[in-house]
Amino acid sequence: MTEREILQALKNNEPFKGLPNVRVANFQVEESGGADRGFDAQFDIQYGESKVRVYVEAKSSCTPRQVEQIAPWLSRLKSAQKDAAFALVCSAISPQSQKLCFERNVDFIDLAGNVFINVPGKLLLQRVGMEPGKLTSPSFYRNPFSGKSSRILRVLLQNPKPWTLTGITEELAAQNPGSLCPGVSFEVSFALASRVLRSLEEELLVMRRNSSIVVPEPQRLLSRWAQDYKDHYRRYLRRSFTVPNPIGDHLESVQQDLDTKYDLKHCHAFTGAAAARLAAPFVDVDTIDLYTSDEAKGENLRKCLAQKPGVGPELRVIYPFDAGVFLYWHQTGGIPVVSYIQTYLDLFARGGRDLKQADYLLGERIQRELWRRE
Repeated sequence: MTEREILQALKNNEPFKGLPNVRVANFQVEESGGADRGFDAQFDIQYGESKVRVYVEAKSSCTPRQVEQIAPWLSRLKSAQKDAAFALVCSAISPQSQKLCFERNVDFIDLAGNVFINVPGKLLLQRVGMEPGKLTSPSFYRNPFSGKSSRILRVLLQNPKPWTLTGITEELAAQNPGSLCPGVSFEVSFALASRVLRSLEEELLVMRRNSSIVVPEPQRLLSRWAQDYKDHYRRYLRRSFTVPNPIGDHLESVQQDLDTKYDLKHCHAFTGAAAARLAAPFVDVDTIDLYTSDEAKGENLRKCLAQKPGVGPELRVIYPFDAGVFLYWHQTGGIPVVSYIQTYLDLFARGGRDLKQADYLLGERIQRELWRRE
C-alpha cells in the first residue's frame, strides 16, 4: 500500500472503526512537505468533547529498525509541543514495532485499528491486539524464520559468537549430515545469507559490529523464532502421520526396532518430549516425535505399524519442509536426536505441559551449554 493510499484510509476514519465517538476532522495533506516540520498530513482527532491536533508521518513499512530510526525525532517533537500528537502511521505495524513505539513514547496508528495516541492531560487513546493485515517489508526482506533461511538462525544460536557473512556460509557448508540425510547439503548461497542477515537487522535481532554480525540477545532471537514457528506448526504437522507403537516407551528399544525391524536406520532423529527426556529424565512422553529424511521408508513404517496393537506412546513421524531441522543433530547413548534448538522449537509449539520442558531445556542446556562457551 502506498503512502497516499494510507493517508486516504486515515482520512476515511478506517483505523478508528469500532471506537465510538472517535473521528477524524479537518484532514489536510501537505503535498510539498508543508511548513509543519515536513509532516505528510495533519488532522484533528475528536473523541467526545476532546480534540487534539495530530501530525502524521506516513510510511509504507514500519519495521522495528525504521521505528528506532524515526523515534528520537518524533519523541523530541512530542516533548517540545505537549498539546499535540506526532504519529507514525502505517498500513500495518507488527507487535514488535508496537512494543518499540511504547518504549520510545511514539504515537502510532495502523489501518488494522491499532492505535496509541497519548497527549497527557488531553487525550489517551489506546487499542492494540488488532490483527494487522499483510505487513509491507523492504524489497530486500527475506523471512528469516522459514525454509533455508532458518539455517542462518541455527548457526547464530548454536554458537552466538561474532560471525562474518563468509564464516556463516562456510560453517553451513562444513556441516555434514552424514548418513542421516544421504545426499543432502546444508549450504546456502551467499546472496541468501546476506538478505537474511539484513532482514534480521531490520527486526533489531542482530547488529553489526565492525565487519562482524553479533546477536546481542540470543534468547530474544530464539523467542521471536519460536513465536513464528508456533504459528506455522499446524502446517508442519500436515506433513506427519501417527501410528500405534508396538515396541514400548523405552527410547532405546524404539530406536533399535526402528533400525532393525522397520528399515529406518540412518534416516531419522527424535525431537520433542522424546528428545528432551534424554536431557531431563523426569519428562513424561505421550507421543514419540521423530523426523525422517526418507519419505519412502516413512510410508513403509506407516504400513507396517498401522494395524499393530500399541503398547507405548504413539509414534508421530514428521516429514520436514527443510533438511535444516537435522542441522547440529547429535547422538545421546547411540540415539539420534535433533539439536537442542530444534527440540526447543517443537516443545514450545506443542504448548501445554511441554512448555515446562522447553523452559528447562532453555535454562539447563541451551543457555548453559551453548551460550556460555568460553
